[in-house]
Amino acid sequence: MWINEPMKSAFIFSKGFSKFKPPEGYPWSVHRTDVTYQLCKKLNLLDHDWINVHRPKSAKESELHSFHDRNYLGLLKLANKGCFEEKWLKYGLGTTECPVYEGVYDYHLLAAGATLLGMRLISEGKYDTVFNPSGGFHHAGRDFASGFSYLNDIVLATKKLVDLNKRVLIVDIDAHHGDQVQEAFYDSNKVMTISFHESGKTLFPFKTGFENEIGRGPGKGYNINVPMPAGTGDEEFIWAFKKVFPSLVKSFKPDIIIGALGTDGLHSDPFSHLQFSNISYSEVVQEIVDHAKKLIALGCGGYRLENSVRTWSLEWAIMNGLGCSEEDTASFGGSFWGDGVCSLQDRHHFISDEVRKKNRRELKRIITAIKRDIFPVHNIRE
Repeated sequence: MWINEPMKSAFIFSKGFSKFKPPEGYPWSVHRTDVTYQLCKKLNLLDHDWINVHRPKSAKESELHSFHDRNYLGLLKLANKGCFEEKWLKYGLGTTECPVYEGVYDYHLLAAGATLLGMRLISEGKYDTVFNPSGGFHHAGRDFASGFSYLNDIVLATKKLVDLNKRVLIVDIDAHHGDQVQEAFYDSNKVMTISFHESGKTLFPFKTGFENEIGRGPGKGYNINVPMPAGTGDEEFIWAFKKVFPSLVKSFKPDIIIGALGTDGLHSDPFSHLQFSNISYSEVVQEIVDHAKKLIALGCGGYRLENSVRTWSLEWAIMNGLGCSEEDTASFGGSFWGDGVCSLQDRHHFISDEVRKKNRRELKRIITAIKRDIFPVHNIRE
């Protein structure tokens, strides 16, 4: 990370997230922030002079108007009572992935407020790094809910930063393509979006996120997708990331990077076909940190809570330059070998050579297309 002054980091935390009660079996856990906070606290990852914990407040409705349709927000407020009307289905409300339940609006107001708090702490120069584990709702559209997302905190925060004349790069490593973030900035050259996700050939949202979606008008060349084939593992992910991200971030020179750090690419996660361990997530997050003047990190997807929390905690350690020494590795960073030691870092996940070679060929094809169609726009020569 480029630091001229002592690092300042903020962890966004509120016990208020855990008071909400979505329907039983709903994949998005409202406890993610609390559990991540407790693990980080247990491992002394919050006990440093440069780290502060900040309690968010709910976003104001007026803060939502920069992106969301007022009629849709009115329906979402009605849904907050837990009563469902069939006509809301056309707005994505009441579906299996976006159910109506008591407090649904309040929960997402608090989640958006947490991301907006992080945005303010960064934009006002008070912090270099902020982390909101309950952020990253990249599927929420202007007037509809989708993919566990009701309010798009990423778009809301980015729009405010653009209004402050900040150059923003959004890097999304969630297993699912951030379709509505792409849609919001598809015509803009003030925001660069780079998304690494499982291909829409095999995973929701299916119809978006392919390498030929490169932006439109002034935004042509500022939207970059790396759709990874099902079965992609650590080595191929790291290879593709390093082929694309460093060159683009150096060219674009963002003031602020927003990282959507979804963990649903882990091989244990039930909602994708990617085969990552958190070893690759660690290396990719280190790459993001190394290139970020300022970083807003968001939890995004992750549906096997205990594994996601270990990964977010490990990434928080990386964001703060912790966990790299032999002493730190011995205490919480080493691999888990079934010896009863709780570790943040996974052991390597085996993938056959046949699968790896097949996926590497497909990723080479995609990277070649990106270098052909995107790199010349930014005068990147390799």
